[in-house]
Amino acid sequence: MKKILFAIWSLMMLSSVAMAQQKVAYINEDSVITSMQEFKTQQKIIESYAKQFQTQIEMKQKSMQEKYQTLMQGQQTMSPQQLEEGQKELQELQLEVQQLQQRAQEGIAKKQNEAMAPLMKKLEEHVAAVAKEGGYSVVIAEGIMARVGAFLIDANGEDITGKVIAKVNGQ
Repeated sequence: MKKILFAIWSLMMLSSVAMAQQKVAYINEDSVITSMQEFKTQQKIIESYAKQFQTQIEMKQKSMQEKYQTLMQGQQTMSPQQLEEGQKELQELQLEVQQLQQRAQEGIAKKQNEAMAPLMKKLEEHVAAVAKEGGYSVVIAEGIMARVGAFLIDANGEDITGKVIAKVNGQ
């Protein structure tokens, strides 16, 4: 039993020595991505794409509102069958609006993913280059850590965000 405990303790000591020999850096990848000119261009494209959906949704909602007003105003003079048909049309319009909103969300998310893929690849390449130049064996991404619920308290490393931004922007 003592041998097992000693072996575990030895492994822990060796791994902590190995970790101490690694040069660590951290980066806020969100800052780097938003500094890219391509990001600004892609944002404009995505906003334009989203605006097209918004226009379609607003038109459908306006049509639905007009149908509702017509139905409410003519409610007293309509036959039960006409009233039922009007309500059915209104429900169909409402369903169309919901489906369009769903397609818009999916389409915008897909467009964002497509737009971000080359930016993330560029980020990875430049982080790797800066890490290699600086001799860093570990680079921790702050933005990703915050999104998964972890926080970088003390990385005992260097913030290389500025260096990567400079490299990305050709400086």
